[in-house]
Amino acid sequence: MVGESYRCPKKSVLFRSSVLIPHVLSRLGHMSYDVVGAQILQTGIPASKANLIATTEVSVASLAESVMLGVAIMANDVLHFGFLAMLSLLSVVGAAWLFCRWLVNPTDVQRSLFSFDPQF
Repeated sequence: MVGESYRCPKKSVLFRSSVLIPHVLSRLGHMSYDVVGAQILQTGIPASKANLIATTEVSVASLAESVMLGVAIMANDVLHFGFLAMLSLLSVVGAAWLFCRWLVNPTDVQRSLFSFDPQF
């Protein structure tokens, strides 16, 4: 038993790949989203305000990270999972709502950036 090598059963390999592949795809989607967001910021912001926008973005991201850390510290028990899941759902719904409002009421700058869309 000591000198024997352990062979991984096929079910375990299938399980690992079924967990790993969606994770890799989600990371790829997240990175693509970041690249698109950076491209929009670089093309849509005048050079004179780029530093202000970048600094504000980093500040808001740091604030959000601090809030998430505080929530994780306060709700660190398994019994709080439902609360955390509902909080996550509400944040996604709120972000989708804000994005849809942004799409419905575009500014003149947004119309010039996305002029290829016939709706605008």
